[in-house]
Amino acid sequence: MKAALFSITYWGPISYFAKMLQYDQLVLEAKESFSKQTYRNRTYVDGPNGALMLNLSVNHQSSRQIDLITLNQAENWAQKHWQALQTSYGSSPFFDAISADLEALYQKPYQRLWDLNLDTFKLVCKWLRIQPQLTYSEDWHELSTNCDDYRNYFHPKKNLEKNLPYYPQVFEHKGGFKENLSILDLICNEGPAAFDYLTQL
Repeated sequence: MKAALFSITYWGPISYFAKMLQYDQLVLEAKESFSKQTYRNRTYVDGPNGALMLNLSVNHQSSRQIDLITLNQAENWAQKHWQALQTSYGSSPFFDAISADLEALYQKPYQRLWDLNLDTFKLVCKWLRIQPQLTYSEDWHELSTNCDDYRNYFHPKKNLEKNLPYYPQVFEHKGGFKENLSILDLICNEGPAAFDYLTQL
């Protein structure tokens, strides 16, 4: 059985989920130190003025362990992100199919970044109709010896995935096709066909 270790993300990029679908067993890293400016607390969606970064502000605290990091509630991030997604994808073909799930998520009183990210992951699995065998790391190990390690593979500053196949996007008439945005972009525009798109990468 093929297994892989991934860092948890906030609506991770298309390439992240495409890689996950290549494995039978997934391990989400729960004990690593939080890293700034990564997909752990940011995502990129389409927008009328180009790709838009949605960032989650976290509290500065003594523990940097990812499953203990708390969200900065003063930023009113939930309302801002929900409104941004409505602007970005309200006119997309499949937004209505997932909007109730999205709205419910952004109405929940999340305290920890981990809980929010895990729920976004579970929603993506629901929409893609997949049921991965999922576990969580119990201890931190710098190197993984029993599964493929992708914890530091996906990063906003690394353009690892080039020339991803085209699919229609809401604002492509303004800025052309934008590849490897948040998985939300693919699901809102392709709906049930998103799974086939991912498995072909």
